[in-house]
Amino acid sequence: MPRKTTSGRSTKDDLREAAIRLGVREGIEGASIRTIAREVGITEGAVYKHYANKDELIREAYTSVVEGMARDKSVLVKTDLPFELAVRAWVKLTYEYFDANPEAFSYVLLMPHRMAERLGEIYTKQGRMFRAFLVRSMEEKQIREMDPELGVALFTGLVLNIPRLINDGSIQGPAVNYAGEISDAVMRVFATGDSTDR
Repeated sequence: MPRKTTSGRSTKDDLREAAIRLGVREGIEGASIRTIAREVGITEGAVYKHYANKDELIREAYTSVVEGMARDKSVLVKTDLPFELAVRAWVKLTYEYFDANPEAFSYVLLMPHRMAERLGEIYTKQGRMFRAFLVRSMEEKQIREMDPELGVALFTGLVLNIPRLINDGSIQGPAVNYAGEISDAVMRVFATGDSTDR
């Protein structure tokens, strides 16, 4: 059974959070087992009692963030909500998560594409969920027809730039303040020909 720290958290929780914090500050490659162990206040050897290597720790930290981000969204896309309401809720959930967990959100954004193979299916989980939702919405004629991959790229480009701009200081947070404008922009991208006067 994992050891609980005085805050009631396990050492594994602390290691995941340290990997996220240091990954954002130092970059994924710069966050070494040594610096992660030092951040948690344990020895390097103690890290290896919980994780076989750095890749395993990074994968688990990434998975914990994505699962947290995807939980409500997976329920959302399984409902019969109209596309517009579901998209507005998705954008709001994304920005609320970022506002509450900026380091964790940034960690996922910063994850290099070359790590996709090591991370496995979790790397594309949200994209696959949104793609399936787009395809269903196209089949139901709620949105215009387009290549689903292009649709995912357009959506993520619009949505994820707000956290990036907040992170680099170009705009002020909280991100949720931009949810309405971004949702409106998304709806213009996906609007059918008869609803372009939004």
